[in-house]
Amino acid sequence: MKKFRLYLDKDKEEEWLNEMSRQGWAMTEFFAGLYIFTPCEPGQYIYRVDMWKDALHAPAWRNDYQKYVEFVEETGAEYVCRWGFWLIFRKESAKGEFALYTDTESQIALYRRIRWLFLFVGILELSPAFLNTMNVFHFWESTGGSFMYIILFVAFICWFLTAGCFLMVLKCTDKIQRLRM
Repeated sequence: MKKFRLYLDKDKEEEWLNEMSRQGWAMTEFFAGLYIFTPCEPGQYIYRVDMWKDALHAPAWRNDYQKYVEFVEETGAEYVCRWGFWLIFRKESAKGEFALYTDTESQIALYRRIRWLFLFVGILELSPAFLNTMNVFHFWESTGGSFMYIILFVAFICWFLTAGCFLMVLKCTDKIQRLRM
């Protein structure tokens, strides 16, 4: 079975993957929002989505994450896939609990990395959002043609992505604050 979903919040993605597992569907592949599932025993797996510690520091062409994958696999978990900075693991629920971060400080460090990523991407998205908005006004005044609607749509998408990134920055900040209490 294939399902398309886009998640910015890794915790919500984990909840959904675990719900799919409880319904008897094991996620086996992922690419650009397309999840591929195969049948499994209901509740057979527990899924975790992670951004490994050096994700923001290692160049994309290096495979430094492999050491981390091997470390996690030593705990009895299975590496499912990687998408950009994100790694997805699963563990058979019969083997017990599955948590990648068991202490508060490592959880705070995880949410700081995620917050940094979304802050960086959000700041990068501000330029195209602003420039596309300026283009809309320029085309509106000069032509008023249908091309203006395409630019307006692109501007809307840029602002939507920017808002999503900054919303995730706020969510991560909130999670960090709650973990500190």
